[in-house]
Amino acid sequence: MKTLTLFLLLMFSSLVHASGAGQTVKQIYYCGEDFAMRMSGGEWYLVQKQRVGEKKFDHFLSMALLMLASGKKTANVFPGDPIPNWCGNANFRPISIFSIQAE
Repeated sequence: MKTLTLFLLLMFSSLVHASGAGQTVKQIYYCGEDFAMRMSGGEWYLVQKQRVGEKKFDHFLSMALLMLASGKKTANVFPGDPIPNWCGNANFRPISIFSIQAE
C-alpha cells in the first residue's frame, strides 16, 4: 500500500506544472514594504509583505536575489490574477508560493 501511494504521489506531482516554472529573475523592483520580480517570460511577480508575512517575505527576497545573481530558474510559482495598480504600475501578479530549481 505504501509503495502504491508513493508511486501515485510521484506520478501526479510530475504532472503538475506551475505557470511560472522554468524562468529566471531579470530585475527586482522595490516599492514600500513590497518587492516585485520581472521574470524572463516578461511578467512581473509581486511579493507583498502584508500578504505573506515578514519571515516569508525575507526568505522570498533572499531567494530572488540569489536567482538574480546566479541565473537559477524557478521550480514552482503560482501567480494570482494581475493587480490593476501597484505603486503606479499595472499587471503585477501576486505570489505566495515560490521555489528554485536545483541543477
